[in-house]
Amino acid sequence: MRRKDNLIKLGDAIQQLFKQEKLDVKISRFAVKNAWEEIAGKIISNHTVSIFFDEQKNVYLSLDSSVVKNETLYSKEKIVKKINEFCGHELVKNLIIK
Repeated sequence: MRRKDNLIKLGDAIQQLFKQEKLDVKISRFAVKNAWEEIAGKIISNHTVSIFFDEQKNVYLSLDSSVVKNETLYSKEKIVKKINEFCGHELVKNLIIK
């Protein structure tokens, strides 16, 4: 039986579709929101009101405590690094705290 040259693996086709439709980014954003306590820690997670991602690789974090906001400012780079490690690719470049 001869194998055709235009055949590709199903997994490769799915990955190609995800990248084409930017579903990999959307799924990663959803996963980060669901695992926020694991990524940011319990204290930050408990005071998080909302998380929003934009197309320029920024994540906007709204917190309900000024004390936690101040502490989070000191660990912005650490949180960005943890988000990207969690996703396995660069999802976020900058964390903006409101």
